[in-house]
Amino acid sequence: MVLGILDILVEIRLASKELRDGGGIVLSKWLIALIIVTGSVHLATLSLDSELLHWIFKLVPMILIIVLAVSTPKSEAPITYKGLIVTGLVFSIGGDTFLLMPDDEWFTFGLASFLIGHVFYTIAMLKHMKASWLTRLSVIPIVTYSFVLGSQLHGYIIEDSNNSGLWIPVLVYIIVIAAMCWTAIMSGNVLAGIGAALFVVSDSILAWNKFATPVANSGIWIMATYFSAQLLIAASIAGFSFHIRQVSGNVGKARTM
Repeated sequence: MVLGILDILVEIRLASKELRDGGGIVLSKWLIALIIVTGSVHLATLSLDSELLHWIFKLVPMILIIVLAVSTPKSEAPITYKGLIVTGLVFSIGGDTFLLMPDDEWFTFGLASFLIGHVFYTIAMLKHMKASWLTRLSVIPIVTYSFVLGSQLHGYIIEDSNNSGLWIPVLVYIIVIAAMCWTAIMSGNVLAGIGAALFVVSDSILAWNKFATPVANSGIWIMATYFSAQLLIAASIAGFSFHIRQVSGNVGKARTM
């Protein structure tokens, strides 16, 4: 699992070499290294009964990812896109904090915080959507998957008197994250699209493990996909600027022909 994350980060790093004119690197090497190290420590210590370690190494990678997003120069992406993504990341770390609380009553607050974060991600993607038949068709598997997942979770949640009150919040969350995933794909930003898809995977495992049946090594699967998702979404700030420059460059060349 860790190797899978490293492979993704290597691809991001290679792609980042093209994201700045003059050969500069958008995604800072030391920040990526720290994200890898702290994220890996969190995965390695999930089985330990240490609340302090869980707090430190779940939140520190997210803080570093936010720093990575904020440190991207304003010229590298539309300021509204960058601002919305950073705001979404801030609400996400708020959700992480609530989910670290020992009592289940905090779960709803964590769910709400993540939901708000997804709303900001969705607005960011909506502002830069581009239509194609392929991206339009992506709505079919997303809606189908969301419907099947929601239907299955509905049965488990309603049957459990302790969780029955959570069905509506969970349903709303499924709808919002599905919309976020589709708009990310529609934006044409590969990093955002992959990140959004990984977010769906992470939250699906979390929900199934909490409300349905236990998932083997769920903590590792949830956090590995979660950290990867957030890193890719943060990296999409730089990736988006590359997409814009490519389009601009192609238009410029066409005009001079």
